[in-house]
Amino acid sequence: MLPMHECYRRLVEKASTSHEQGRRSDLLDASDIGAARLYCYALRAHTIGTFHATRQAVLTARDRLRDDAPDAAQLERAAEQLQDLANLGMEDVPTDFRVVVSTFHRYHTHMTRVIDALERAGGADVAEIAGRFRQACGRISGSNGICPTQDLEPQPQASFIVPNLGITIVPLVYGDHHSWNMAYLSAEHLDVPFHMHHSGVEIHLGYAPLEGYMVLGDCKAAVDEGYALPIPPGLRHGWTNTSGAVHHVPFIFGSLKQAGWGVFLDVEPRPIDVADLETVPRSDWRTGPSVMLEREIDALARQGSSRRQVLVPASNMDRDGSGGLELAATRIGRGDWRYGHDDFRILSIVRGSAAIDLDGVTSRLTSHDHVGVPSSMTAQLSQEGDEPLVVLDALIRGKGIFGY
Repeated sequence: MLPMHECYRRLVEKASTSHEQGRRSDLLDASDIGAARLYCYALRAHTIGTFHATRQAVLTARDRLRDDAPDAAQLERAAEQLQDLANLGMEDVPTDFRVVVSTFHRYHTHMTRVIDALERAGGADVAEIAGRFRQACGRISGSNGICPTQDLEPQPQASFIVPNLGITIVPLVYGDHHSWNMAYLSAEHLDVPFHMHHSGVEIHLGYAPLEGYMVLGDCKAAVDEGYALPIPPGLRHGWTNTSGAVHHVPFIFGSLKQAGWGVFLDVEPRPIDVADLETVPRSDWRTGPSVMLEREIDALARQGSSRRQVLVPASNMDRDGSGGLELAATRIGRGDWRYGHDDFRILSIVRGSAAIDLDGVTSRLTSHDHVGVPSSMTAQLSQEGDEPLVVLDALIRGKGIFGY
């Protein structure tokens, strides 16, 4: 079975009781609804994480069996439940009692059925698949709802290989229309192959040490320090590593025409020889309004007072209703900083450590941690320890009558 935090177990019991009594809603309070939303968004990241990777592993195990093999039906049952889990990622996460009685309840029910089917199937290889699935989901069910993810290495059986690019995508946080991910590269795949999105917008991030070329359109610019590259729809982009050392590429993807996981749907390879790209200075307009990311972070870290600074405005990449990603950095000094009610916001700790309070759910975050803040919820952060606290946050915004 899944490990369960007392908060998770309470929601399971309340959802079950609600169903037993005609789907009663008066059993639930605001804290139940808030906690269920946190769990549902944390599980949503596994749409292309363990829900996808486990299903692929299960189907491979099923293909090795005869149709009349006793375990075949259980593996098919597990694969169907995993598909249902992935499909949940396309639905809205409600802001009322339905998030407990429906969305959270279905996540939990499907996960327990997957584990049950795999345990009934048996076999050493299937037991290993089940163990990895339980571990990935258990990180969330065993938490209080705040389950940070890190951009350091992938969990086993919890990533996605983009078929027409051949690179591994590690999902970190998935909101309603944008997501924070990492392209996990290797000695065999040092580069992010050139590609484009038709209706998706993106920001590539790079942290030192690194050496290579950021590519946008028909140009390349040499990079040897931290950067953030905004990428509108319809433009070739990628990363060419010239250092010989593995460098992973965190990136933010979004689209108001799709969802956060459109990164593996709306992608078209745009190959070209690197030598055929025009070399331009990093400050050239043709590389877009790229940002000296680590310089900005370091400058904020030297300040004593709290301040949020927009590094990439949404207007830089919004095209034909795609929406634009807003990337900001916040120095959180003395006292607390509140990220108020807004659309879904993704936080990334880039310097220092923080205490976080999400509408009464608390945790501690350290460098490389990423968490999501659902819409209508307030995140309150404060610095812990002596190291200055700097936080990146990302939103996706559409243009309204008063701008972004």
